[in-house]
Amino acid sequence: MVWNLIEEVGEERLIELVTAFYTRASQDMMIGFFFDDSNIPEQVVNLIHYMDTHIGRSEQKYRGSSIRKIHQTMPILPGHFDRRHQILKDVLEEYAVPAHVRKAWLDLDLALRDNVIKGGARVRDELLG
Repeated sequence: MVWNLIEEVGEERLIELVTAFYTRASQDMMIGFFFDDSNIPEQVVNLIHYMDTHIGRSEQKYRGSSIRKIHQTMPILPGHFDRRHQILKDVLEEYAVPAHVRKAWLDLDLALRDNVIKGGARVRDELLG
């Protein structure tokens, strides 16, 4: 990428929209329970840093935990991921994020899908012990 995510969206606006995304996701009937023990302000900072590192041109490398590691203990099914992705899409549109930024963000989000979802049988076996 040749653009800077924070400069494209604006730092305050980016914080506001990522906070809105996590607030909606945490209150959502289908996926909210995944965020029960979450520190939303910390997640906001981490997501902004992750996105700016991967689709922006941040000079710093992302130093947070890997996406797979963060989500490995969560029984995330395809429908859960898809619901979260839709919430993200809605928020990016509502905040009028430039189309090229929105596309890059949503494409990266979709690329993470296989790293966070689990198959139904695997989740069932984990839950039932």
